[in-house]
Amino acid sequence: MVETKKPGYRDQGKKRKDGVKHGFAINQEQMEFERRKLLEEMSTKITKKSLNNMAAVAATKEPEYLDEEGNKREPTMRVLSLGAGVQSSCLALMAQEGLTKHKPDYMIFADTGWEPSFVYEHVEYLKKAITICPIITVERSNIREDLIRAANPVKGGNEEWKSFAGRVPNPPLFAARPGGKVGMLYRQCTHDYKVIPIQKKMREILGIKPRHRVKKGTIVEQWIGISIDEAMRMKKARMYWLESRWPLIEMKMSRADCLRWYRDSKKHPMPGKSSCIGCPYHHNDQWKNMQKNYPKDWEDACEVDDKIRKGLKNTTAELFLHKSAKPLREINFLEPKKQKDLFGETFDEEFKDECEGLCGV
Repeated sequence: MVETKKPGYRDQGKKRKDGVKHGFAINQEQMEFERRKLLEEMSTKITKKSLNNMAAVAATKEPEYLDEEGNKREPTMRVLSLGAGVQSSCLALMAQEGLTKHKPDYMIFADTGWEPSFVYEHVEYLKKAITICPIITVERSNIREDLIRAANPVKGGNEEWKSFAGRVPNPPLFAARPGGKVGMLYRQCTHDYKVIPIQKKMREILGIKPRHRVKKGTIVEQWIGISIDEAMRMKKARMYWLESRWPLIEMKMSRADCLRWYRDSKKHPMPGKSSCIGCPYHHNDQWKNMQKNYPKDWEDACEVDDKIRKGLKNTTAELFLHKSAKPLREINFLEPKKQKDLFGETFDEEFKDECEGLCGV
């Protein structure tokens, strides 16, 4: 018998020849059926990404759980991963108002320690508005301080000899050699600062001690606020006891639909986009909004950008927060931009499939 090796973390993220990523969230056979059906129905040309996105939405359905006898059962617990952005907040408030088929037992907000001030304000609002279940805040540490410390290790300390990646879970910083091509560091920050702390809290709620296995038959249904325009961000949970679910996609809601829901309901303040202050995945509109309306956050991001420059050891490459590989404080984002969408944001196609679906929803 030939033993097949399980693909590593990097390989799982690589695209297959058919354009579908490994570890995709839905059944591959169903995905292929939906893709063929869409191609037959559509007379106009369509990109492979758009095709996969629409097929993913069409193939997504409410999960079903069976006991040992094959009878339908409820999950042990339902948890909403609360990013406190547009989509996850919309999902939380819709559940509060009875507009979702089920209700979560808990909502968990993973605090990186470097969220914009409006995110923390919105979390406090949600804690008052949500009464159907507790909202719990978890944290690993402060990613801002970890980032600066990693880029500037104490001389003679235990961390000085390590590479940048060895000292901190990497944000996807931009690295550039003088006059050379700009590349991105491997991203691990979402996994370590959001995914892992949320999973640890779930285990704690279940009463599972550290280094103990979750009891067989336990099913935790994790709600994630990904909308239909981001369907290709769906990924299967890696834990055998964890089942990912995307209620907004089941309800065929886009991010624009969520924004309209806030506007039409006239009950709740409309949140901003949730992500770290200095996240390298910011598109230029986010940097512009920060530079214009949140001067403290802007100066904070510029300060961190200045301090990470020489973070890579044994190389001439320098690190930056912005994809232009220029110092952040030297860029003027207030100049007129090329194109706007319905809600005033320029979508950055380059980062379309990069987010894991927990940090910016």
